[in-house]
Amino acid sequence: MGLGIVASGARRVTDSMMLAAAPTLAENSPALKDSSASLLPALTDIRRVAAEIATAVGMQAQRDGVAPKLSQDELGQKVVARQWFRPIRP
Repeated sequence: MGLGIVASGARRVTDSMMLAAAPTLAENSPALKDSSASLLPALTDIRRVAAEIATAVGMQAQRDGVAPKLSQDELGQKVVARQWFRPIRP
């Protein structure tokens, strides 16, 4: 959520932005393919899933008129640029 808000430049958070995150998370559930699998995505997929959620939230912010208009690709680039990462030290 926060990544999408920051990357999109949203001025406020709407209910529909909150609701936009849920289907994106659900679409990435391993339980969709295997009912005995985890409900949440694996940690190895978390950066990708977080970026997808952030993009969905940012696009909804635009539809709600609380964020500047960007293409989905432009927003995706902003999301990736603002995603935190921890450098691996030798």
